[in-house]
Amino acid sequence: MINEIIKLRGDGLSFSKIALELNTTVAKVQYRWNKWMDLTESELMIKSNNQTSKDLNSSENVTFSDVIPLKGELKAKLVTPRKMILFWDVSELPKKIIELFFNRKFEELVHVGRIYDVTDIFFNGKNAHHYHGISVPYDSGHWFIKGLAENRCYVAELGVYFSDTEFFPLYRSNCIRTPSLGIPNGNVYKEDLLQFQRYEDQPPKWMKHVSTYSYYLNSNSLEENNE
Repeated sequence: MINEIIKLRGDGLSFSKIALELNTTVAKVQYRWNKWMDLTESELMIKSNNQTSKDLNSSENVTFSDVIPLKGELKAKLVTPRKMILFWDVSELPKKIIELFFNRKFEELVHVGRIYDVTDIFFNGKNAHHYHGISVPYDSGHWFIKGLAENRCYVAELGVYFSDTEFFPLYRSNCIRTPSLGIPNGNVYKEDLLQFQRYEDQPPKWMKHVSTYSYYLNSNSLEENNE
């Protein structure tokens, strides 16, 4: 059941619509979703410390393995309507490339995740409506991003800064689309509103200030508590 919920949630369906689709109750859908969320975050912490989990059942193992990035890959996954998680392959290859071709120490550079708004465009790396950058720890292998706008398409890049303006991307993610919060009569589903109250305590300040091709390193609005 959880695999179906994850797929439908990623397609932008509300808990109400998922419950109707699966012929079950909203409470059961929310319970399974929240349980999976807690389990996923716990597994990520274990994996980042190179440990193995021994208390997961087979179906949950399959679910988690589906989001493990392949070698040289960055994956983006929507976990709530306004929050995504980025997974990437913690490989030695980018470090070797930086040191070999640019003669720079990878550990001494600023590692950055960029989130691009690519709604209704063919993204070429430079034509996003706007983007936002945050410093991320490369070796963690994952990072949560919150404060996404509704009904928008996003692509992420993971890279390094050689200077204040020179960004070098290492990985680029798949594209995700956030669902629209409104319905025809202008209301919002009560169940989703409760989820926003749980996960999104404050509106993102960057949405009012970010400009095209601007970079803001010091911001707490996009950055989830990833510790």
